[in-house]
Amino acid sequence: MHFLCVHFLGQLNVCYSNFKSKRYEIYPLLYIFLFFFIACKENKTDIIPCVPQTKVDVPLEEVSGISSSFIDTVLFVKLQEPQNTFRNLDKLKIYGDTIYILDERLSKLMSFDKEGNFITQYGERGRSSSEYVRVNSFDVDKHYVYLYDDASEKMISFTHGGEFVQKVETPFWGEDFKALENGSFLFSLKPGKLNVKLCVTDSHFNIKKVFSYFDEEDQDNYSNYSLFQKVGDSIYYTDDMSDTTHVFTPKGELVHSYLFNFGKYAPPLEARYDAEQLIKEKHVFMYTCPLIYDSKLVMFLRNRHLRTVLYYDMKERIGGNKDIDKGLSPTDIIIPLCMADGYVVGYLEDYCLDRFEDKTTLPADVVQHLENGYRVVAFYRLKR
Repeated sequence: MHFLCVHFLGQLNVCYSNFKSKRYEIYPLLYIFLFFFIACKENKTDIIPCVPQTKVDVPLEEVSGISSSFIDTVLFVKLQEPQNTFRNLDKLKIYGDTIYILDERLSKLMSFDKEGNFITQYGERGRSSSEYVRVNSFDVDKHYVYLYDDASEKMISFTHGGEFVQKVETPFWGEDFKALENGSFLFSLKPGKLNVKLCVTDSHFNIKKVFSYFDEEDQDNYSNYSLFQKVGDSIYYTDDMSDTTHVFTPKGELVHSYLFNFGKYAPPLEARYDAEQLIKEKHVFMYTCPLIYDSKLVMFLRNRHLRTVLYYDMKERIGGNKDIDKGLSPTDIIIPLCMADGYVVGYLEDYCLDRFEDKTTLPADVVQHLENGYRVVAFYRLKR
């Protein structure tokens, strides 16, 4: 925010030179500058607000068959898992033709090809230079697979084939991150002595730019889901229990934001550190970072007493929600985890079968795979 004030002051001087013969016209500009100056002084904990913003009035009602209006086809990939592979499937990313899956509880990152065949596991728990204590986040770029060990505050790099490269300590306690195209990183942090919440670091994890700080009422940031999503050339960031998504370039430049209006069900700002209380009081908030592709929006919500997935066309302003815990059809996304080439990517486990209105609408081999206790990754293609 401070650099915006400096920039504005420079523009104000130019305006004054152009209009010094008409001093009365300067006064509105002075008021504007005063507003920006006060914002600089008082809004340290806010993310830089001076970027274009799109407000989205979110429909909260359930709409029967809504997913079939947005999803064209569904492709199922049966994971050929090694024995005792996962306890939970927490985070999933697609890079090239490879599916990467993180189980946070087991601190295990594994990769599969797009036919579901197992490729490799990245590292193991331990105390050696190539091992980690607890992995809570990961990312992939053209160079490496990155695992963040939040227990020891270290970033560990592997080749795509699973060979250890290096381990580097970070001077902060990280929560989630994205590798940027220039070798730097966009990091969301947990509360710590630096009080930084969102920042850009260089390749050695020195903080180079801060976007927001924690305040006294904002000390949570322990998300079980991805705070960042990369779709096309945009990186989206959504804080825990927030109503705003910020858009970054692949170089870490903040260029846009979306404000999601949940109406009277929006949680009060001072209560957004306690998810259990928000659920109890039947507020609406985002569980994870929304997926935005062209004008289509897919979002996982805690929708008062329900868990729903929102399907919404921001251009046509039409859409609705589907309860993910009952009455499912094959086009219903249970938990949208990421985007890949126009597909929303999610997954199914054996317990999901009980949620389908008629499980025979799923391919028989998929049902059998799930009944045998294995997972299925689902690719839901969005209609254009």
